[in-house]
Amino acid sequence: MSGRSEQELQEEIQELRSELGETVQALAHKADVPARAKERGNELKEEAIERGKELREQAVERGSELREQAVERGTEVREQAIERGNELKERVLERSGELREQVTVRSSELRDQAVEAVERAREVASRTPKDRWAKLASAGAALIALTLILRRVRSR
Repeated sequence: MSGRSEQELQEEIQELRSELGETVQALAHKADVPARAKERGNELKEEAIERGKELREQAVERGSELREQAVERGTEVREQAIERGNELKERVLERSGELREQVTVRSSELRDQAVEAVERAREVASRTPKDRWAKLASAGAALIALTLILRRVRSR
């Protein structure tokens, strides 16, 4: 023998057996497709769970961002609506003041026209009875004159 002791040989054999066992185990593992598929399935399941957690966190974050944006936009829109409402209110107040002024002027004009119409009506009404009495008196005088003439003509 080449100078190796039996003890060394035993250790070398033991080491070779160990390596051979590991190789056989690796080959057996490689040949065991269902076990490898199960391992890969577990790995994928773990990855999917991790990815799901990440996506859920991202969705929660994005939801919070969107909620904040919606609140912000809602506040802006509300403020714009209030501002527009105030502008419209001012315009309505201005226009109502203008209309009130126009109504006052027009009612004054109409009141003056009504007063003039009443005065004209009073004038006409005050003249009409005098004219009527004058006509009646003339008609009465003519009737008397006609009656006298007719009596004289008959008495002859």
